[in-house]
Amino acid sequence: MSRSRKLHRLSSPDTAERRAQRMLFRHLRDDTNANRGRMARRVRELQLLLEMDPIEFEGLIARLMESMGMRVELTARSKDGGVDVRGIDTDPFRGGNVIVQVKRYRDTVTPSAVRDLFGTLQHDRDATKAVLVTTSKFGPSSHQFVSGKPITLINGAELVGLLKHHGFHEVFAPAYGEVAGDAVAGQPAIEVAAEPSRLLLHWTGEDEYDIAALVCRGNRALSDDHLVFYNNASTPDGSVRLVTGYEDANACLMVDFEALPAEADRLVVIAAADTENHPDATMAGFAGPALILEAGADQDAAIVHLADGAESNIAMRLGRFDRDEAGNWDFTPALAGYPGGLRQAVVAYGLEVADEESVAAGA
Repeated sequence: MSRSRKLHRLSSPDTAERRAQRMLFRHLRDDTNANRGRMARRVRELQLLLEMDPIEFEGLIARLMESMGMRVELTARSKDGGVDVRGIDTDPFRGGNVIVQVKRYRDTVTPSAVRDLFGTLQHDRDATKAVLVTTSKFGPSSHQFVSGKPITLINGAELVGLLKHHGFHEVFAPAYGEVAGDAVAGQPAIEVAAEPSRLLLHWTGEDEYDIAALVCRGNRALSDDHLVFYNNASTPDGSVRLVTGYEDANACLMVDFEALPAEADRLVVIAAADTENHPDATMAGFAGPALILEAGADQDAAIVHLADGAESNIAMRLGRFDRDEAGNWDFTPALAGYPGGLRQAVVAYGLEVADEESVAAGA
């Protein structure tokens, strides 16, 4: 196989009656249903905030601030200067004039948005501190930027916690009832969509990681185009696609197992550090990882918990789906670390990666 130009940057970062797919996660922990219920609830709670009218959402943040003892005013939308809510905290120790910006985002808030808010704070004569509130999350660059500055970042999970702590339970009431099918042990079931399946990757912490998938026959990838990652978002037939901004999942793949090439009998799933934006990143921050499969509409979602990442690795194989003789797919956790990152993982499955020098030279 010739060396792929597409892969040279790996080291930096209609048939309505289609039968239901049969996906079975093995080696599940005993607390699968409980974890699945908690994850489903968290997804639904954030979804409720995302579905709110923008003005209603800003009003909710203002009411939250009032419940915390502040005097609050909503800014005029045409003259807000990047500020959605202003508050005065009268506490003699922590008090001050606070400017708040609200972002109902699905994707990670960009560092530029945090820098812009800091610029607004510097030019506001009355403000002493700033708060950026989002329904999503912030990356490590944003947290590093605000270190030592009078700026507070509140992510989606923290916002939900604050709202509950200050008595805004009615906001999340729809998330506590039945969502799709019968509730499991008093917890809502995950909404599972029709095919293709959704393969969600979750981890804790603010470090950023990418998900990748290799469509293989045995331990050999079918071709360069059958590696799905940040530089190649889909296989040629669309059977595996990378999705960004899916609810509160850290990363998401859409997989139509029935549409995979006939010669394919394996799908390998890999997580990799974002070395393109963070050259020194490793898998050390890949904590509490879990894969969640939301399969066909007639099946429960399943979750498998994985081992934490290690500082010595830049990429990590999470596991593989294998097709048996009957055409059914089973998942097996199969952890392996790659100190050489996604490039090393790709080479292990038979792909050749062109180096940057040969690409620049037109080789």
